[in-house]
Amino acid sequence: MRHAIFGGSFNPIHNDHIRLALRFSEEFSLDRVTLIPTNITPLKDNSAIADGADRLNMCRLATESYPQLEVSDIELRRRGLSYTSDTVAQLKTNDDELFLIVGADMYVTLDKWHDFRYIFENATILVAPRSELGYTSLKEKYEEFKPYGCRTLISRYPVGELSSTAVRAAVKAGESLGDMVDPRVEEYIKNKELYR
Repeated sequence: MRHAIFGGSFNPIHNDHIRLALRFSEEFSLDRVTLIPTNITPLKDNSAIADGADRLNMCRLATESYPQLEVSDIELRRRGLSYTSDTVAQLKTNDDELFLIVGADMYVTLDKWHDFRYIFENATILVAPRSELGYTSLKEKYEEFKPYGCRTLISRYPVGELSSTAVRAAVKAGESLGDMVDPRVEEYIKNKELYR
């Protein structure tokens, strides 16, 4: 089975997260994509992050209509810093070919990640450029990572410009989230009064 891990703060999950997961699923013939909300993200400011249970619930709502997508609370249950190497170790099986979906901004920092060599040895990285121009930069970075044993598949299709930061800003400004998030996620944010 070709199984991909897609970790992130998902603060909140938005439609480009879903589009990316679905596109990778199709482009790289993945059988399953597991979205994993982080507990505490290393190398990131965690001060404006919603409670883990809320982020998990929003991920579940956003993926409800897609049988090839699932959500796991593995990092929230583990508590502490969410190291991808630990998650890869927990999910690695002899039967699965493991993939790791990362954003372009995260890809260029992979060599700063905890135990990044273990990640390279045990998972193939999937990444998409942020724009048409970003493909070349990702290819150059991949050449830098190759001596560490990194395997990377780069999508030819750029991911959208939507971000969780933009979603939170829209909520704070009292604006409709329109096509930024699944309607069920928007309703959840409203009912829980998140990001105000």
